[in-house]
Amino acid sequence: MVLADVHDFHFVINQEMKEKLKNLDFIMKSGTLSGIMVKILHVLTPIIGKEHKWGDQRFSKYTAVCDDPEETREHVHMYVPVELYRELKLLHQDLNVYSIAQLVRELLRFFLDLVEVYKNDVFKELEKIFTRWRSEDEETRPSSGNLMRQLWRVIQLLPGKNRLVTVYNTNYSPLWVLRI
Repeated sequence: MVLADVHDFHFVINQEMKEKLKNLDFIMKSGTLSGIMVKILHVLTPIIGKEHKWGDQRFSKYTAVCDDPEETREHVHMYVPVELYRELKLLHQDLNVYSIAQLVRELLRFFLDLVEVYKNDVFKELEKIFTRWRSEDEETRPSSGNLMRQLWRVIQLLPGKNRLVTVYNTNYSPLWVLRI
């Protein structure tokens, strides 16, 4: 991986989480803690997408790194691919999470809880869930005719003569700006 294609993300986790993540090396087959955490986030990208669409506002509330004030907290660096970091930044902004680190800790904690329940079958179980989500998305996807009718209704309600409609890509970046 080229160094320019990764973001050096520094944050704090508790020692217990760090040890549990290191013990996942037999599942994740990555030599470093950073590699393990990045692979976990890559596996959880469908969950990040669902959370982005349907997640609740967090109202920028701070949550502690861990419940026990006596537990040791450790600084870690995670070398995140820029595309994944951008997804995390967008989720952080749209859900009004206190920090990206809080979001990452929440996702890692979720994965570790899944590992406790499903052990080595965690990836099979996640794939079942993701397959079900994909089929639900296919079943509920509106037809192009429905999308055009909806767009026409929106356009008619826009004030003024110089109406602009922005079409976004899957990374929530403007793809086209149409003047109508």
